[in-house]
Amino acid sequence: MNIAVSQARRLAASPYARRLARERALPLETLRGSGPDGRILAADVLGFVSIVAAPLNSPDHVAPAAAPSPAAPRVAAFGTSVALDALREVLAALESAGSTFSIEDILLRAAGRAFAENPEIASGAEAAVALESTGRQVVFATSPEMSLTSLRAMRLAALEDSRDETEKPASLSLRLLPAGDIRPVMMPLFPGAAMRLTVSLNMAGDHAECLLTVDAASVDEATAAVWLATLKSAIEHPLRLFV
Repeated sequence: MNIAVSQARRLAASPYARRLARERALPLETLRGSGPDGRILAADVLGFVSIVAAPLNSPDHVAPAAAPSPAAPRVAAFGTSVALDALREVLAALESAGSTFSIEDILLRAAGRAFAENPEIASGAEAAVALESTGRQVVFATSPEMSLTSLRAMRLAALEDSRDETEKPASLSLRLLPAGDIRPVMMPLFPGAAMRLTVSLNMAGDHAECLLTVDAASVDEATAAVWLATLKSAIEHPLRLFV
């Protein structure tokens, strides 16, 4: 019994860590987790260094078996329409009081709230969101304790220094499309990201069409649908995003 419990703990891993290990054809059994109760985190996979193989002319050298090609991701997609009337009223009132927030700030905050309420997808340092822009992206922590004002300051600072964190891992990549009457019905996933949220505003600016694409091998479809519903509710009831 103790051996079984130990093995279960040793193989406990976050969804993103499992995704990285699978892409690298790296068995979880070879890793040592640094998370709570030995849970394997993304950093454990990224920091893994394999044993150097023996020289080719060594009599003890055995050619390693070819790593299997990674399987094509099993993708699922979910869409929803988000009403923005309440949010526009709150933003207008705040702007008249001297506080201005953009839709990017709201989306980052709402994504963080969705992760906080659905920790089985990602939690803590792993619940990071990569905000996409032309030719680059910036990764933001989504701690529930971070205020919307602090989040906005971080976003503006990243824009000013032209920071590019394309190679930095994130649980979710977020893209805001220009306002228009055309909305996407499918978007590709980025390598290393288990989820991608694409948001397009209509021309009137009173609705946002949200498309969530997920790697269904890393994120359960039902859990992803609940995550998107949580994000929708947070935006349509925006006062809780400001506390």
